[in-house]
Amino acid sequence: MRPTMTKPKIEVFSPAGVCGCSFSAWIGNVWDILMKYKDQLEIESLTSDSSRAHELGVGGRTVVINGEITPIFLLDQKIQELLRKEY
Repeated sequence: MRPTMTKPKIEVFSPAGVCGCSFSAWIGNVWDILMKYKDQLEIESLTSDSSRAHELGVGGRTVVINGEITPIFLLDQKIQELLRKEY
């Protein structure tokens, strides 16, 4: 029997205290990518004022994969690479 693999952890940090319209295109792009892999990922949505954001030293409009900041233009590629390694 194959051992159970842990899902890659994706943390999406949105700006806190600002109008959603200021980052709606960005968050829409992020979620469009993440939803393709939703069953294979552990996804958490956080704000830039969360304790986790402070712990990682990140602000709003940031995506973190397994503790590593990932630019949105590489997000799909990074997820595919991780999933290939896992399976």
